[in-house]
Amino acid sequence: LGNLAHRLLSPQPPAPNESTAAQDPDNIPENLYFQPKLSQSSIVHAQERIYKHPKTAEFSKRWNLPIYYQLRFGDCCNRLNTAVDHTRLGGWTTEVYTGDQEKVELLKNTVGFELSFFLELYDILLGLWRSDVILRPLANRFLRGAVQLVGRSVAFIGDGMDGKIKFGKEKETETNENGGEANGSALPFPTRLPYCWGDSPQDVAAVAWELAILETTMTHDYMDIVCNALGSGDLAEDGVHELRSLVAELLKETSTQIQPIIERAWNDKIVNIFVEKCSAPLAAVKGVAATYRMTNRPPPTQASPFVATILRPLKEFDDDFADRTPDSIGTTWKASIITAVTDRYSASVDELLETVKKTEVALQNRRTTRRAVSGGISDGEKVKLQLFLDYKAYSQHIQDLGIDPASIPGIAKLQSLTLEGGQIGDQNG
Repeated sequence: LGNLAHRLLSPQPPAPNESTAAQDPDNIPENLYFQPKLSQSSIVHAQERIYKHPKTAEFSKRWNLPIYYQLRFGDCCNRLNTAVDHTRLGGWTTEVYTGDQEKVELLKNTVGFELSFFLELYDILLGLWRSDVILRPLANRFLRGAVQLVGRSVAFIGDGMDGKIKFGKEKETETNENGGEANGSALPFPTRLPYCWGDSPQDVAAVAWELAILETTMTHDYMDIVCNALGSGDLAEDGVHELRSLVAELLKETSTQIQPIIERAWNDKIVNIFVEKCSAPLAAVKGVAATYRMTNRPPPTQASPFVATILRPLKEFDDDFADRTPDSIGTTWKASIITAVTDRYSASVDELLETVKKTEVALQNRRTTRRAVSGGISDGEKVKLQLFLDYKAYSQHIQDLGIDPASIPGIAKLQSLTLEGGQIGDQNG
């Protein structure tokens, strides 16, 4: 203050013209500016006063590294929870991405995500390592936070797939002023009544594919981003190797969370859905006997129409998702479906043949065995020939799915059951 007072009391230079001063602020007299004389000792003294001030101590108690992390992580959790809620209400096709729109196409093209929920999740994970967010002393906490965010997402997916969390929303009605019913508050996206998305093989396969991309990305591209954010470029070769090893060890936890969900999605959910779908046409096996009993129809020359429908749902699904089946899954899921369906098919054929056998015995006892004029084949023999033709067509459908029929245990039993029908066909050329 003394320095400033001395400058103000010093003789003043002529006042500049007002218009000139307005145009050129530099014309304002220098003695009107405070220009303190700073020295190293005065700077140190000022810093000590600031550090010892009670307000500084109070600020330090309220603002420290753990609290900074909690604030950052809380923002990530809020953003993820919003994405979870909107996805649950509107389904997996709901747009929930709130990041930079210019990055959307980049993430889709470079990483491969298609569903908006996973774009949002990965953008949240990337945000942890921005230069204006990450602090090196908190690197371990931020890594753990990334693993927790992935775990939260995986738990949401697993519970939804199992039906513990229903997607959609119950229809709400409100009473208007006239006492009638009015629609509830509208959502910014379409929704439907509560349902389990795990019952849709298309949804299960699509989500499992996104999870497979996430698992691969976390242990490759994401690890590179983390290491770069932590300054691996400033380290020696040994330091870089050690840093990558530590980061890889922590991010490995995401794989242990994701892979079981992927396997369960394909080897449990999708398998069970298609076993039931493909088994439905097997009810027509019983009708083969009625087709020829007491009808005088000629011997069959081709498979029954229902045979082509047995594995049709599986074939259509496989064609749609052939490029989106994780390498870790392979074709095991298809073999599991075909094995279960073939076991049911062979059981139905076995039951039918037992019925045919009893019927033939009864007719022979009554000496009324019916034989067609053409070829002298009995009705029972026509049924056996039809079952053989059905077996051959079914085996070809398995082959079309890329599965060797010989690797399916039930095929051997089905072949044995229809062997007599094949011999009848050879005899009657």
